[in-house]
Amino acid sequence: MNLHLLPVVLSLAVFLSVALSQDLVSIQFKSDPVLVQTGTDAVFTVVTVFQVFSITWGYPGGVTPLGLWVGGIAVLNTVTQYQGRVTITATQLRISSAQLGDAGNYTVQVDPLPTTGLAQNSRSIQLRVFDAVDGVTMFVPSVALEGGNVSVRCTWTKGTETSVLWGKGGSALTSNSRVTIKGGDLVINPARREDTGVYSCTVSNLVSAQTASKTLTVYYGPDTPVLSKASPADCVVVADAVVGQTIRLTCVSDSLPPATFSWKYNNEPVASGQPDSGVFSLQTFSTNQSGQYKCVASNAITGATSEQGTNLAIVGELCRTDTEVTHSDDS
Repeated sequence: MNLHLLPVVLSLAVFLSVALSQDLVSIQFKSDPVLVQTGTDAVFTVVTVFQVFSITWGYPGGVTPLGLWVGGIAVLNTVTQYQGRVTITATQLRISSAQLGDAGNYTVQVDPLPTTGLAQNSRSIQLRVFDAVDGVTMFVPSVALEGGNVSVRCTWTKGTETSVLWGKGGSALTSNSRVTIKGGDLVINPARREDTGVYSCTVSNLVSAQTASKTLTVYYGPDTPVLSKASPADCVVVADAVVGQTIRLTCVSDSLPPATFSWKYNNEPVASGQPDSGVFSLQTFSTNQSGQYKCVASNAITGATSEQGTNLAIVGELCRTDTEVTHSDDS
């Protein structure tokens, strides 16, 4: 070996040894990833040592950096996509009016001052840009029938990378044996009356959320009526009234909307003094009024009807009461 080159080789070896033994300067980010809405500012804040020679920022796919902070000033490169939107300070890169196309992995390179004894280091940080959710609207059918297929839909006019959360009455709603949820579509099959309620859909992404709600009404019925009678006769024999007395029949049926009622006598329509009310008052004048009386419940929206009947016995003379029978037996 040339003896004149020996000092140079030794110096280079020592330099490389020292450089390789140096710790890398620490780099952290205040927020990682950076999540922003389109039109707002994306801010990258680096946390590192104070004794810095330069901090250089790179953008996704870029060959040259966006710019750097060196000697207390910002030096910006001309990059068409970011023209007029980049600000660099001692610890920050700010991109104003963020666009969807700005998303990607950015890099920061920190060159510390030699006095720190630390080596250059670099890290990447992800920027995610979203269109904010807007225009959320829910659609429910104007007529939903029990036993049928009911579809509820949620739409929105703006928003990227969205998800939809459904709720009913303030509680989360998920798919089950009757409810199928796929994004903005909710299908109930078959629908039940207890499905009536306030439904909500919340459309969200990582930077925004918007909720719409609507009331779904499931129409049902009429259920089989419950028919009761108020008979004035308290008879031992089978009878409901004596000629001249009034019998009151009352019919109720669970239904939405509320059922309307009509009446039949021996399967023939008969007028009621209180139409649609479910109350039928029969003023008796003949034993021939005995027979079967039916109430017919009808639902104007479902189009369904349901009926229940009862037999009335009308006698032509006073029947004996329990007291009269007892007195007769005692004699």
